[in-house]
Amino acid sequence: MRHVVGLLSGLVVGPVLVLMSGWAFAHLRALHGAGLSVVQGAGPLAVAGLVGVGLLVALMAVPGRLTPMLPFGAALAVGGLTAAALLRMHLLERLPEVAGTGGALVLLPLGVFVPVVVLLVAPLFVGGRWRRREEVSEEEGYFEGLYDDDEEEGPVRGRVAATASVPSHMPRHRA
Repeated sequence: MRHVVGLLSGLVVGPVLVLMSGWAFAHLRALHGAGLSVVQGAGPLAVAGLVGVGLLVALMAVPGRLTPMLPFGAALAVGGLTAAALLRMHLLERLPEVAGTGGALVLLPLGVFVPVVVLLVAPLFVGGRWRRREEVSEEEGYFEGLYDDDEEEGPVRGRVAATASVPSHMPRHRA
């Protein structure tokens, strides 16, 4: 079920990425046309929008606990929009006018989003993202793998005796 929800969420997030990028592009192009720098007018807001796009892509592609279908759904949407812009631009021109549509219609046929699509498809090929991780309590997860079991059976018995008196809920410190 989590894969279906991830795919549907990705299909919604993909066009949002394209529209946010188009909106920022339109603002930055207008600033450049007026001879202003990025720190003037709506420039900082447009740059913040691009930072938001980058963070959204990173949050979809990087965390290992998310289903790989989330970035794949976004990649399908963005790749489909790019392909439609290259093959049938008249279809995209019929879309309703929303903030960012003008800039997106300029960026899509240029292939600007192709590297983003490749980045968002890559998590499909990471095998660990397809399996759900077992739920571990916070205390067990924190101390798991912290100490080796071999160490307690080692030749240094004084150290074992010193650490044996520590309660199980307290962390043991190595000497």
